[in-house]
Amino acid sequence: MSDPFSRLGGSTARRLSRLGALARFGFGALRSLGTLPAAGRAVALRVTLNQIRFTATDAIGLVVLLSGILSFLVISQAVRELGQLGATDFIGTLIVVAIVRELGPLITALTVAGRSGTAIAAELATNRVLGEVRALEAMGIDPRQYLVLPRFFGSLVSVFVLLVVFDIVAVSAGFAAARFNGMVAGRYVEIVLQALALKDVWLTVAKAVTFGVIVGIVPAYYGLAVRGAPTEIPIATSRATVTSIVGIFLCSALFVVIG
Repeated sequence: MSDPFSRLGGSTARRLSRLGALARFGFGALRSLGTLPAAGRAVALRVTLNQIRFTATDAIGLVVLLSGILSFLVISQAVRELGQLGATDFIGTLIVVAIVRELGPLITALTVAGRSGTAIAAELATNRVLGEVRALEAMGIDPRQYLVLPRFFGSLVSVFVLLVVFDIVAVSAGFAAARFNGMVAGRYVEIVLQALALKDVWLTVAKAVTFGVIVGIVPAYYGLAVRGAPTEIPIATSRATVTSIVGIFLCSALFVVIG
C-alpha cells in the first residue's frame, strides 16, 4: 500500500503541473497577439464580436433574472428583519458588500462558465478532432490567434459587461424591494451611497478581469488538449467546466482574504 503522504504529494504535484501548463498556455496565447498579421485581425475581430454576442448579449436576460430575484429576496428579508431591530443602515452594506461585491461577480462568472465555457471547450475539442487545428498548423497559421485569442477577449469583455448589468439590476431590484416593504426611497439611496467605497469598485473590476481570464483560458486549454478521439470531447468539456468553477471559487476566496 502506498504512503498516503506520497499520494497526496503526487496529486499536488500533478495539480501544480497542470496549473503551470494553463499559465504557459495563457501567456503563449497573449504573446501570439504580437505576431497576428494585419490581414488576420479582421477575422479575429469578427470571431471576437461573435463570441461577445453569444456570451454577453444572449445571456443578459438570464443575468437580469438572477440578479433581480436574488436582490429582491435578500433586501426584502433584510428590510423586515433589520427594521425590527432598528438597524436598517446595514442594508447599504448588505447590498454593496454581499451582493454587488461578492455574489455579483461570483454568480456572473458561474453563469458564463456554465453557459459559454462549456461551448468553448466543446467547440475547440471538435475542431481538434475534425483536424481543423492540424490544418491551420499545416498552413503555418498559429491556431491560438484565431481560436483562443477571440474567445479569451470575448469572455473577458462579456464577464465585465454582464457584471455591470448584474450590479445595476441588483441595486434597482433592491430599491424596489425596499419601497415594497415601506422604506423611503431617499433613505435607501442614502445608505447605499454611504456604504459604497472606491475599494468596492476596484475589487469588483479586479474580480471581473480575473474571472474573465479563467473562463476564457481554461475551456480553450482543455478543448485543444484533446488528442483526436471523439469520446474525449465530453470529457474535455466536463473537465473544463469543473476546473473553471473551482478556479472561480478559489479566486473569490482569495479576494476575500486579501480584501
